Amino acid sequence: MMAGILWGTIGLFVRFLNELGADSSVTAFIRIFVGSLIMFVVLIVMSLVKGENMFRLTKAGLIQCIILGFFTQAMFNACYSRSINSVGVATGSVLLYTAPIFVCIMSALIFKEKITMRKAIALIINLLGCFIMATGGDLSNLKVSALGIFFGVAAGFLYALVTIVGKFASGTTHPFTTTFYSFFFGWLALGVFTRPWTAIAEVSSGSFWLLALGFGLIPTVGSYLFYMSGLNHDIELSRAPIIASVEPVVATLIGVFIFSENIGLINIIGLVLVLFSVVFMNVGLKKDDPE
Repeated sequence: MMAGILWGTIGLFVRFLNELGADSSVTAFIRIFVGSLIMFVVLIVMSLVKGENMFRLTKAGLIQCIILGFFTQAMFNACYSRSINSVGVATGSVLLYTAPIFVCIMSALIFKEKITMRKAIALIINLLGCFIMATGGDLSNLKVSALGIFFGVAAGFLYALVTIVGKFASGTTHPFTTTFYSFFFGWLALGVFTRPWTAIAEVSSGSFWLLALGFGLIPTVGSYLFYMSGLNHDIELSRAPIIASVEPVVATLIGVFIFSENIGLINIIGLVLVLFSVVFMNVGLKKDDPE
């Protein structure tokens, strides 16, 4: 849940960075680039304190980190941006929230997790809440484009891979090490695809880099460390994305209290549904689901 709360601050930093002239390619790149720099320092300190090389990876761990970096960082950002450009923010956000469905299906196929009645109900309530929050209940906000829908669903699938591949990596690699390398390979790939160097130079300033530091630390390093560490524990993967879905709730509250955005009754209903799905999913967490 802490990961979701921190992810919910992404919009806050993006909005401030956009006001300084940074476009989506710059914000996507600078987020994981600064995040990797922070994690580099963290791993050096941990290596000195623990007396072991925290940068060491097995061959399997290296492959998993490349997959995380290339697909769940670089390709995800590319697909999500393409989706938003094609169908708009509302539709793009709704399509992104298909991620828990992919996690539920893949965790059942790969890790043999049971899709219980409780999970199915929580997932439906969660998707409904996210849908309402993204659209405000107004279906006219949705746009239809075959290409946009394809990239939106692809973004949802790639977002889901964070949970699946992260679970595999958690068995062989320290979550801090996984986080560093996923960011490292992610910004390398984004750098090749988007070449944001000139755009970064144009907006570079003390305020920009201060915001970039916060962007790399709070909704990037902080959120991923919480999420990857959580995958190390004995938690069913299909629960993880629903628990972390408090992200849009936090984003909405930030919009209301910091940017004085209006929130209607329908948005509040969506917010409550998301929170209820998280609580409902975790009721009786220690018990075997009888459904």
